[in-house]
Amino acid sequence: MGSKKIKATVNKTKTTVQPSPFDKFIDDQLEREGKNSKRHEVLANHGVTPQQKLNKLYRETPSNRTVWSKK
Repeated sequence: MGSKKIKATVNKTKTTVQPSPFDKFIDDQLEREGKNSKRHEVLANHGVTPQQKLNKLYRETPSNRTVWSKK
C-alpha cells in the first residue's frame, strides 16, 4: 500500500491543490448547516405552529391524565 500524494498543478503564477474527497464532504456539510440554520431562524420568528399548539394541549399534565386504581 503506497502513500497517497496530493496532486498539484503548477501554473506560471501560483500552485493550486486539487480538493480531496474530505474537503468536498466538509463543504457539503457546511452548506447543509447554513440552509438548516436559515430554516430554524424562519421557524423561530414565525411563532407557534399548529403542531406545537396541539402538542402543548395534549401533552401529559396532571389535568389531562387518567389514573386507574382497584377499589
